[in-house]
Amino acid sequence: MDVLGFGRLIDPESQAAMRAGADWHKTFQQELMRDYAMCSVEVTLRDTDWGVSGRMDAVVETPTGPAVIEYKTVSGDRFQLIQQGGPLVSHWSQLQLYLAVGSIPKGALVVDARPSHQRLIFHAEADPMWAQWLRVRIERVKAYQAVRKLPEREVSQGCLSCDRWQRCFSSEDERDRQVHQHPVWAPEPSVPDLVGYTVSHQVVS
Repeated sequence: MDVLGFGRLIDPESQAAMRAGADWHKTFQQELMRDYAMCSVEVTLRDTDWGVSGRMDAVVETPTGPAVIEYKTVSGDRFQLIQQGGPLVSHWSQLQLYLAVGSIPKGALVVDARPSHQRLIFHAEADPMWAQWLRVRIERVKAYQAVRKLPEREVSQGCLSCDRWQRCFSSEDERDRQVHQHPVWAPEPSVPDLVGYTVSHQVVS
């Protein structure tokens, strides 16, 4: 929807969460620059072969080479879900995309809970299965972009918190009925398994 120019309808609660997340983000970047002698933040990533561009939250130099750091803040309820079931696909795929496009062998997804300051760190290596899945998904986006059309909906629980749901459903009732029938996201191709990571817990001051 971004590449086709569909706007977002962000409610006041989401706007407040985004502002809080931006403040936490800046604090985390300062934390990284304090802890690592070599640390670059907001690193631009652009690749014409992949057809993607973005900004990596940080790239730090470790004794075994560079590592990408992707930082997220979430509500307490969502943090508990991540704690129980592992990283969200949207978060994990973003990290894996940066690793693949940037040819960086390892990274970490850092997830902080608002407002408890609990932290989960998922340490990962570049995964070729995820790189292949991302490549297919991106090519699909580019194909629909070329004809100025949206692909078929992939309905799931995520539609309930999407800030563009009005572009796909005529009413909340229709959306809720569709989500009730298709609560689990079933993309094509299916999402690779979330494997090969280690996780650590922290409480941030």
